[in-house]
Amino acid sequence: MASNIIPTNQIAKIQTNKKLIAFYDKLHIAPIEHYAQIHAKGETDQTNGKVSSLIGISIQDYSNGTGQNNIITQFNLAPEQVQFLLTRIEVGFQDFEWSSDKIFGTPDANGYSIAQKFVITRHSFKQDGTVLNNPWYISISNGHGIRVQNHTGGYYMKGYYMKGGSYQQEKSAFINLNDMDLYGLLKRTDAYIRNWEMVNAYQTILQGQQAYAQYLSTVRQQNQQRQAPGYPQENPAYTGDQYEQRPSDNYGQSQYQYSEPQYQYNNPNY
Repeated sequence: MASNIIPTNQIAKIQTNKKLIAFYDKLHIAPIEHYAQIHAKGETDQTNGKVSSLIGISIQDYSNGTGQNNIITQFNLAPEQVQFLLTRIEVGFQDFEWSSDKIFGTPDANGYSIAQKFVITRHSFKQDGTVLNNPWYISISNGHGIRVQNHTGGYYMKGYYMKGGSYQQEKSAFINLNDMDLYGLLKRTDAYIRNWEMVNAYQTILQGQQAYAQYLSTVRQQNQQRQAPGYPQENPAYTGDQYEQRPSDNYGQSQYQYSEPQYQYNNPNY
Protein backbone atom coordinates (compact mmCIF):
# COMPACT_ATOMS: atom_id res chain seq x y z
CA MET A 1 0.00 0.00 0.00
CA ALA A 2 2.70 2.48 0.99
CA SER A 3 4.60 1.88 -2.26
CA ASN A 4 1.63 3.28 -4.21
CA ILE A 5 1.71 6.61 -2.40
CA ILE A 6 3.16 9.38 -4.56
CA PRO A 7 4.70 12.32 -2.65
CA THR A 8 3.53 15.79 -3.63
CA ASN A 9 4.70 19.34 -2.91
CA GLN A 10 1.12 20.61 -2.99
CA ILE A 11 0.34 22.76 0.06
CA ALA A 12 -3.37 23.46 -0.38
CA LYS A 13 -6.08 23.42 -3.06
CA ILE A 14 -9.67 24.37 -3.77
CA GLN A 15 -11.48 22.24 -6.35
CA THR A 16 -14.92 22.58 -7.92
CA ASN A 17 -16.62 20.45 -10.57
CA LYS A 18 -15.07 22.67 -13.28
CA LYS A 19 -11.95 24.34 -11.87
CA LEU A 20 -9.06 23.95 -9.44
CA ILE A 21 -6.52 26.24 -7.82
CA ALA A 22 -3.54 24.88 -5.90
CA PHE A 23 -0.45 26.22 -4.11
CA TYR A 24 2.90 24.41 -4.25
CA ASP A 25 6.16 24.41 -2.30
CA LYS A 26 9.04 25.81 -4.36
CA LEU A 27 10.93 27.28 -1.42
CA HIS A 28 14.75 27.37 -1.31
CA ILE A 29 17.06 28.40 1.51
CA ALA A 30 19.43 31.34 1.05
CA PRO A 31 23.17 30.63 0.75
CA ILE A 32 25.34 31.03 3.84
CA GLU A 33 26.75 34.39 2.70
CA HIS A 34 23.18 35.77 2.67
CA TYR A 35 21.90 33.81 5.67
CA ALA A 36 19.89 36.68 7.16
CA GLN A 37 17.49 36.90 4.22
CA ILE A 38 16.51 33.22 4.85
CA HIS A 39 14.95 32.75 1.40
CA ALA A 40 16.98 32.45 -1.79
CA LYS A 41 16.49 35.46 -4.03
CA GLY A 42 18.15 34.65 -7.32
CA GLU A 43 21.61 33.64 -6.16
CA THR A 44 23.65 31.22 -8.29
CA ASP A 45 23.69 27.59 -7.12
CA GLN A 46 26.23 24.82 -7.69
CA THR A 47 25.03 24.33 -11.28
CA ASN A 48 25.43 28.06 -12.05
CA GLY A 49 21.66 28.39 -12.25
CA LYS A 50 19.79 31.11 -10.38
CA VAL A 51 17.53 29.94 -7.55
CA SER A 52 14.69 31.80 -5.88
CA SER A 53 12.39 30.78 -3.06
CA LEU A 54 8.84 30.72 -4.43
CA ILE A 55 5.30 29.52 -3.97
CA GLY A 56 3.88 28.01 -7.13
CA ILE A 57 0.24 28.61 -8.09
CA SER A 58 -1.69 26.62 -10.67
CA ILE A 59 -5.20 27.17 -11.98
CA GLN A 60 -6.88 24.42 -13.98
CA ASP A 61 -10.02 24.83 -16.07
CA TYR A 62 -11.53 21.51 -17.12
CA SER A 63 -15.01 22.88 -17.86
CA ASN A 64 -14.59 21.69 -21.48
CA GLY A 65 -13.24 18.30 -20.47
CA THR A 66 -10.05 16.69 -19.23
CA GLY A 67 -6.92 15.56 -21.03
CA GLN A 68 -6.06 17.86 -23.93
CA ASN A 69 -9.10 20.02 -23.14
CA ASN A 70 -7.85 20.72 -19.61
CA ILE A 71 -6.31 24.20 -19.44
CA ILE A 72 -3.44 24.41 -16.93
CA THR A 73 -1.78 27.74 -16.14
CA GLN A 74 1.06 28.46 -13.72
CA PHE A 75 2.62 31.39 -11.90
CA ASN A 76 5.10 31.82 -9.04
CA LEU A 77 4.84 34.26 -6.15
CA ALA A 78 7.46 35.12 -3.53
CA PRO A 79 6.59 34.00 0.03
CA GLU A 80 6.09 37.59 1.18
CA GLN A 81 3.67 38.22 -1.69
CA VAL A 82 1.49 35.34 -0.51
CA GLN A 83 1.60 36.74 3.03
CA PHE A 84 0.75 40.21 1.71
CA LEU A 85 -2.37 38.86 0.02
CA LEU A 86 -3.37 37.13 3.26
CA THR A 87 -3.27 40.45 5.10
CA ARG A 88 -5.72 41.94 2.58
CA ILE A 89 -8.33 39.45 3.77
CA GLU A 90 -7.42 39.76 7.44
CA VAL A 91 -7.85 43.55 7.44
CA GLY A 92 -11.18 43.22 5.60
CA PHE A 93 -10.56 44.90 2.27
CA GLN A 94 -13.88 45.11 0.39
CA ASP A 95 -12.30 46.16 -2.91
CA PHE A 96 -8.80 45.20 -3.91
CA GLU A 97 -6.72 44.80 -7.08
CA TRP A 98 -3.16 43.56 -7.57
CA SER A 99 -1.23 42.11 -10.49
CA SER A 100 2.23 40.89 -11.46
CA ASP A 101 3.92 39.74 -14.64
CA LYS A 102 7.18 38.03 -15.52
CA ILE A 103 9.29 37.32 -18.55
CA PHE A 104 12.23 34.93 -18.61
CA GLY A 105 14.14 32.37 -20.62
CA THR A 106 16.16 32.52 -23.81
CA PRO A 107 14.34 34.30 -26.66
CA ASP A 108 13.24 32.14 -29.60
CA ALA A 109 14.07 32.82 -33.26
CA ASN A 110 11.49 35.61 -33.33
CA GLY A 111 12.79 37.25 -30.15
CA TYR A 112 10.00 36.05 -27.86
CA SER A 113 10.54 34.70 -24.34
CA ILE A 114 8.22 32.94 -21.89
CA ALA A 115 5.85 35.40 -20.23
CA GLN A 116 3.27 35.02 -17.46
CA LYS A 117 0.63 37.26 -15.91
CA PHE A 118 -1.17 37.06 -12.57
CA VAL A 119 -4.20 39.09 -11.49
CA ILE A 120 -6.17 39.02 -8.24
CA THR A 121 -9.11 41.30 -7.43
CA ARG A 122 -11.93 41.59 -4.94
CA HIS A 123 -15.18 43.40 -5.71
CA SER A 124 -18.21 43.08 -3.46
CA PHE A 125 -20.87 43.93 -6.03
CA LYS A 126 -21.71 43.34 -9.66
CA GLN A 127 -22.22 46.32 -11.93
CA ASP A 128 -25.99 46.11 -11.32
CA GLY A 129 -25.46 46.31 -7.55
CA THR A 130 -26.04 42.63 -6.83
CA VAL A 131 -23.86 41.18 -4.06
CA LEU A 132 -21.21 38.75 -5.31
CA ASN A 133 -21.13 35.40 -3.49
CA ASN A 134 -17.59 34.82 -4.75
CA PRO A 135 -16.01 38.29 -4.73
CA TRP A 136 -12.43 37.14 -5.34
CA TYR A 137 -11.24 36.76 -8.93
CA ILE A 138 -7.86 35.14 -9.66
CA SER A 139 -6.50 34.66 -13.16
CA ILE A 140 -3.25 33.36 -14.63
CA SER A 141 -2.22 33.88 -18.23
CA ASN A 142 0.72 32.13 -19.92
CA GLY A 143 2.26 33.13 -23.22
CA HIS A 144 5.25 34.87 -24.78
CA GLY A 145 6.56 38.40 -25.06
CA ILE A 146 9.60 40.42 -26.02
CA ARG A 147 11.93 41.07 -23.12
CA VAL A 148 13.74 44.35 -22.57
CA GLN A 149 16.74 44.62 -20.26
CA ASN A 150 16.42 46.90 -17.27
CA HIS A 151 19.67 48.41 -15.96
CA THR A 152 18.22 50.32 -13.01
CA GLY A 153 16.54 49.56 -9.71
CA GLY A 154 17.17 47.02 -6.99
CA TYR A 155 17.65 43.29 -7.39
CA TYR A 156 14.11 42.37 -8.30
CA MET A 157 13.91 45.04 -10.97
CA LYS A 158 17.19 44.07 -12.57
CA GLY A 159 17.18 41.67 -15.46
CA TYR A 160 14.27 41.97 -17.88
CA TYR A 161 10.78 43.35 -18.23
CA MET A 162 8.21 42.81 -20.96
CA LYS A 163 8.01 45.25 -23.85
CA GLY A 164 4.67 46.99 -23.93
CA GLY A 165 2.25 45.54 -26.44
CA SER A 166 4.41 42.48 -27.17
CA TYR A 167 2.53 39.94 -25.05
CA GLN A 168 0.96 37.04 -26.95
CA GLN A 169 -1.36 34.96 -24.79
CA GLU A 170 -1.40 31.21 -25.35
CA LYS A 171 -3.68 30.10 -22.53
CA SER A 172 -5.45 31.54 -19.52
CA ALA A 173 -7.63 30.35 -16.67
CA PHE A 174 -9.47 32.01 -13.81
CA ILE A 175 -11.40 31.07 -10.72
CA ASN A 176 -13.82 32.89 -8.43
CA LEU A 177 -13.60 32.29 -4.68
CA ASN A 178 -15.38 33.45 -1.56
CA ASP A 179 -13.56 34.95 1.40
CA MET A 180 -13.38 31.72 3.38
CA ASP A 181 -11.99 29.62 0.53
CA LEU A 182 -9.23 32.10 -0.33
CA TYR A 183 -8.44 32.70 3.34
CA GLY A 184 -8.02 28.96 3.84
CA LEU A 185 -5.64 28.68 0.88
CA LEU A 186 -3.51 31.62 1.95
CA LYS A 187 -3.57 30.81 5.66
CA ARG A 188 -2.43 27.23 5.13
CA THR A 189 0.29 28.40 2.75
CA ASP A 190 1.44 31.04 5.23
CA ALA A 191 1.55 28.38 7.97
CA TYR A 192 3.67 26.17 5.73
CA ILE A 193 6.07 29.03 4.94
CA ARG A 194 6.53 29.80 8.64
CA ASN A 195 7.12 26.16 9.56
CA TRP A 196 9.49 25.72 6.61
CA GLU A 197 11.49 28.70 7.83
CA MET A 198 11.77 27.25 11.34
CA VAL A 199 12.87 23.85 10.05
CA ASN A 200 15.26 24.96 7.30
CA ALA A 201 16.65 28.27 8.51
CA TYR A 202 18.18 27.12 11.81
CA GLN A 203 21.40 25.63 10.48
CA THR A 204 21.80 28.31 7.81
CA ILE A 205 21.44 31.11 10.35
CA LEU A 206 23.79 29.39 12.80
CA GLN A 207 26.48 28.79 10.18
CA GLY A 208 25.96 32.22 8.66
CA GLN A 209 26.35 34.02 11.99
CA GLN A 210 29.49 32.04 12.74
CA ALA A 211 30.94 32.89 9.33
CA TYR A 212 30.03 36.55 9.76
CA ALA A 213 31.60 36.68 13.24
CA GLN A 214 34.77 35.10 11.86
CA TYR A 215 34.80 37.65 9.06
CA LEU A 216 34.54 40.55 11.53
CA SER A 217 37.26 39.01 13.69
CA THR A 218 39.59 38.72 10.70
CA VAL A 219 38.95 42.31 9.67
CA ARG A 220 39.49 43.52 13.24
CA GLN A 221 42.84 41.73 13.40
CA GLN A 222 43.90 43.20 10.08
CA ASN A 223 42.88 46.64 11.28
CA GLN A 224 44.90 46.23 14.49
CA GLN A 225 47.93 45.21 12.44
CA ARG A 226 47.62 48.37 10.38
CA GLN A 227 47.66 50.42 13.59
CA ALA A 228 50.79 48.70 14.89
CA PRO A 229 53.98 50.85 15.13
CA GLY A 230 55.86 51.00 11.86
CA TYR A 231 52.84 49.97 9.75
CA PRO A 232 51.80 52.54 7.09
CA GLN A 233 48.67 54.33 8.31
CA GLU A 234 46.29 54.74 5.38
CA ASN A 235 43.45 55.82 7.66
CA PRO A 236 44.65 56.45 11.25
CA ALA A 237 41.19 57.45 12.47
CA TYR A 238 39.64 54.16 11.38
CA THR A 239 39.02 51.60 14.17
CA GLY A 240 37.72 48.07 14.42
CA ASP A 241 34.62 49.23 16.26
CA GLN A 242 33.78 51.54 13.41
CA TYR A 243 34.09 48.69 10.98
CA GLU A 244 31.45 46.65 12.76
CA GLN A 245 28.83 49.04 11.46
CA ARG A 246 30.03 48.94 7.88
CA PRO A 247 28.50 45.62 6.74
CA SER A 248 24.99 47.09 7.04
CA ASP A 249 26.09 49.94 4.80
CA ASN A 250 27.56 47.50 2.32
CA TYR A 251 24.39 45.44 2.36
CA GLY A 252 22.41 48.47 1.30
CA GLN A 253 24.45 48.49 -1.90
CA SER A 254 24.10 44.76 -2.49
CA GLN A 255 22.55 43.43 -5.67
CA TYR A 256 20.19 41.44 -3.45
CA GLN A 257 18.34 44.35 -1.91
CA TYR A 258 14.54 44.41 -2.07
CA SER A 259 12.90 46.84 -4.44
CA GLU A 260 9.42 46.56 -5.92
CA PRO A 261 6.77 43.84 -5.77
CA GLN A 262 7.08 43.22 -9.52
CA TYR A 263 9.13 40.01 -9.63
CA GLN A 264 10.86 39.48 -12.93
CA TYR A 265 13.41 36.81 -13.61
CA ASN A 266 15.47 35.69 -16.53
CA ASN A 267 15.55 32.02 -15.55
CA PRO A 268 12.90 29.52 -16.78
CA ASN A 269 12.81 27.87 -13.34
CA TYR A 270 11.18 31.02 -11.99
